[in-house]
Amino acid sequence: MFVLCLISFNAKAQGELHEERELHNYNENSFGISLNSSGWGLDYRFSKRINHRNRYFFSVDYSFVKDPKEIKVINPYFESQKKFVYGKTYSFHQIRAGIGWQKTLFEKRDKGSISINYILSAGPVLGIAKPIYYEIVDSTETIGNIQYYYASEQLLDIDNHSASDIISKSAFYNGLTEIELKPGIFIKTGVSFDFSKNVLRTNTLEIGASIDTYLRPVEIMANNSKYFFWTIYLEYRFGSKYNANLHRDARKEARKNR
Repeated sequence: MFVLCLISFNAKAQGELHEERELHNYNENSFGISLNSSGWGLDYRFSKRINHRNRYFFSVDYSFVKDPKEIKVINPYFESQKKFVYGKTYSFHQIRAGIGWQKTLFEKRDKGSISINYILSAGPVLGIAKPIYYEIVDSTETIGNIQYYYASEQLLDIDNHSASDIISKSAFYNGLTEIELKPGIFIKTGVSFDFSKNVLRTNTLEIGASIDTYLRPVEIMANNSKYFFWTIYLEYRFGSKYNANLHRDARKEARKNR
């Protein structure tokens, strides 16, 4: 990111500038796709101007959360050869709704440069924990020289089930009626780099970190409950900018012409 900024600054001395300056009095709708240290996520953000360098925004995002200890394995004793994570008891998802503040640290001097912004947001988070069912061998029978295995869909008990007892993970819909909700709060901070050449478009890379704190313990892997989740993320954002005052004036003019 630092190298990209230097390239944009050095470009001023190497040729003619495009004097199409960044808009300031605009609203912005943008969407984001992120990869983070515990999974991936999607989000929507709407921002409005406070002054020349400051904006506030509202955001909603969804994330799928994984545990760092997750390792997929295969049970070689069965023909299915489907991978599963031994020890994983819940799949965990989270939905955040936040309000935030954005401050421009370095603004664009022409449409080919990069602006750098500081981001800070906070708000409630709702965790959704769905128990995972597995096809687990619960009995065997030997007929002649052939051994038959009988399995049923069960929750994993690592004290009684080994990895060799599991044939595969069960269907996703198993456990939907047993979902547990985990309310909490989050804080998120980062730095974004807007490299869009069109002043009415948003194309940014955002890097930052967040912490989620839950009121009830969250279990993803067996016997490893947590209240806090730290995440480092990298996000690509895209969207559009529009001037609310111009849109309002256009509507007034249209009504006058009727």
